Amino acid sequence: MNVILGQGIAGTLLAIRLIQKGERVVVIDNGHRNSSSAVAAGLWNPIVFRRINKSWMADEFCAELETFYPALEILLGAKFYYPITVCRLHSSLHESELWADKRNWEEFEKFLGETCTDFSVRYPYSEEAPHGASFVKHTGYLDLPVLLEAGRKYFNDKALYLEDSISLMNPSIELDQFEFDGIKPKRIIDCRGYSSAGEKCFSWLPFGLTKGEVLTIKCDQLRLNDVYSAGFFILPLGNNLYRVGATFNWSDKDQIPTEKGREDLLNKLRRWMKIDFEVVDHKAGVRPTVQDRRPLLGRHPNFDNLYIFNGLGTKGVLLAPWLSAHFCDFLMNGSELLSEVNISRFEHLIGTEHPQINYPIG
Repeated sequence: MNVILGQGIAGTLLAIRLIQKGERVVVIDNGHRNSSSAVAAGLWNPIVFRRINKSWMADEFCAELETFYPALEILLGAKFYYPITVCRLHSSLHESELWADKRNWEEFEKFLGETCTDFSVRYPYSEEAPHGASFVKHTGYLDLPVLLEAGRKYFNDKALYLEDSISLMNPSIELDQFEFDGIKPKRIIDCRGYSSAGEKCFSWLPFGLTKGEVLTIKCDQLRLNDVYSAGFFILPLGNNLYRVGATFNWSDKDQIPTEKGREDLLNKLRRWMKIDFEVVDHKAGVRPTVQDRRPLLGRHPNFDNLYIFNGLGTKGVLLAPWLSAHFCDFLMNGSELLSEVNISRFEHLIGTEHPQINYPIG
């Protein structure tokens, strides 16, 4: 039996992968009270705008994502997968020129789209675009609350879900005593996002947690058909609703929306949009980011039945389908994990209470 701790996007996808492989799974979650997945915008984007580069393993991740999520919609009987183009407002002449150059490179032609030639027509309510704008392909968003709720129903219907909170502060005792329905689990897999950073057994892993806040606004005049990106994003949700985000706060470690976060987003939005809107929601979450910006996968070096699948950070929607399959292959077949994600890369830190250092996202 496999016990999955946490039913965010990491835990949900890994549990489904294991079930599809014939493994018995029990998912334990505290009702998403600490889940960054439940409040995230759910965007995926394979391009790093700062240097106009592809994200790490973008080709592999996008290829898996575009087949996995539609199949998952069928399995769960829910609609949550929305491919949608991103329009990037170039921040400088250099960025615009770099985009135009790299569009001609074979490795970028899949993702870098054409220049937006009708910006003032497409966005008549916005600021000017002195350096132009271009489109990113193979982008979109997941409605994560819908996915997580459909996943929870799927597990509940199979009697594979338990709402509870589990602590691993004293793993040498707790893992030995842990049972479910009188059965000791073959594996306990920690997928609890940033909550794992506070556990003694994983305190040596260099999480760099970042708090993010998002707004949902209603605007009857706004007519966006793509995601707008200009140092912040505006994501159309339908019914004149739009998600606006996101902030990055490397000091706070709670899920409480702040007035500062709200004003930061509103100031960006007001500079961009010269029409009235109404704020209808404001949420915050903590992203499970990591020092080297790579996920944390593997078996604990001191506890044979304790594993972690975590640290997907700001790109969880993009990474989770491929990495859940990769980790499942490791668990069931003993396949070697990618060195970039294997927690063995941090084993030299064991025995230290590694500080949760604030690592800016770059």
